[in-house]
Amino acid sequence: MINELLNRIQSLLKKSEIKNQRKIIIFLVCVCIATVLWFLNALNKSYTVDIEFPVKYIDLPANRVLSNHPADKFTLTVSSYGFTILRHKLSLAFSPLVFDVNEFTNGQLQKTNKSKYVFYTGQFINRFSSQISNELKINAIHPDTVVFSFEKMMNRLIKVIPKVDIDFVVQHDINRPIIVVPDSVMVNGPESIMDTLSYVYTVFQKYTKVKEPIHRNIVLKECKSLTYKPLRVMMIIPVEEFTEKILMIPVYVNNLPENEHVNLFPEKVRVNFQVSLSRFKEIKADEFRVCVEYKDIVQQKETLSLKLEVQPRELKGVSIYPTQVEYLIEK
Repeated sequence: MINELLNRIQSLLKKSEIKNQRKIIIFLVCVCIATVLWFLNALNKSYTVDIEFPVKYIDLPANRVLSNHPADKFTLTVSSYGFTILRHKLSLAFSPLVFDVNEFTNGQLQKTNKSKYVFYTGQFINRFSSQISNELKINAIHPDTVVFSFEKMMNRLIKVIPKVDIDFVVQHDINRPIIVVPDSVMVNGPESIMDTLSYVYTVFQKYTKVKEPIHRNIVLKECKSLTYKPLRVMMIIPVEEFTEKILMIPVYVNNLPENEHVNLFPEKVRVNFQVSLSRFKEIKADEFRVCVEYKDIVQQKETLSLKLEVQPRELKGVSIYPTQVEYLIEK
């Protein structure tokens, strides 16, 4: 009997819960309907709002470049119905306003050589209206002015510097400077940049395990506001095998008075260096000059430091042995 009573109580509670749930659902549906009706009514009213648009500038004057940064966004104060504003906000969110500089200014920038121009943006309302929609009335544009500052463009022949990193195979190296053809290119750019431009560079190149000459057609590194002619150059890296050579070189005393004689010990020193195979036989002892300074003798130094004053070009790893000599002054 007790179980039967409990079952009846549970059944009544379930019926009560279902009734409560139905009431909540009906209430929520009513709230949603009221919200939608309110929203639709609100959208049917007229509003004045600000909408921000990105700006794209086209057809700038030839032979001149912008030196400032005109506003890249315009805020338009527009009036229309809520439905219209909402629709256009969603559809025009990423559509830029196109500012045709030559057309909007009636070619004024092309006709004069002035470097700075200021225009009231309100005069372009009709032009922007045709780009967005006839349903939106543009009341104002912010900022209220747009400024164009220009620099004169100029051409100049500029030297090209190769940017390379080379890892050679053992006993291989460059046997003469890297060659660039052409060694200079015609550069066009703003006067303020061109006045201080000394070099243009190739894009960075890295080579590994190099043992033979390299010939590459390399593009020049881009630089904002600059154009190059030609855009590419031929880079030649002369690579050759190197070998060691040793020569005995006499030592001279710099600034030695005519009435004095100094004996050096040793009189000749050994000069070691790496040289390319093609030049091995060309390198002679008379192409080197090793010397000491007479002022070191005057200062009564015990030994004199050697200095290699002259040597042939493109030698690698040049060293002198010994690095110091002794001396004896003859009276």
